[in-house]
Amino acid sequence: MPRPRQPGLTENELEVMQILWAQAPLTVSDLLNYIQRKPAPAYTSLLTLVQTMEKKGYIKHQKSGKAFSYKPVLKQEKFLISEVKRIAKRLLGGSPGKLVLNLVENEKLNQAEVEALKKLLKD
Repeated sequence: MPRPRQPGLTENELEVMQILWAQAPLTVSDLLNYIQRKPAPAYTSLLTLVQTMEKKGYIKHQKSGKAFSYKPVLKQEKFLISEVKRIAKRLLGGSPGKLVLNLVENEKLNQAEVEALKKLLKD
């Protein structure tokens, strides 16, 4: 029986997406060079992950010599917005305001972040 599909990206998918958002287009071999976790996945495991991500519509490929190059279809900004909404809904009854207040109360903000928040609230 297949696993139910999890909302959002898995940790491995997120790692690949972050690399592609910053460096695309990349081949699977190129991606393997950017993977930070140790031990690094086998080439075939990474290829399977990339092919699965393409089936899900997160990335697409183009022919690049003998290999395929991959680039993101999923926009980083859209993903971030949906993830924040998902977290707010799951943990805080759907309130993004509660999420922001929780972060501000429990995390150390640097001066630039404080000023950006003040400007945002003023506007």
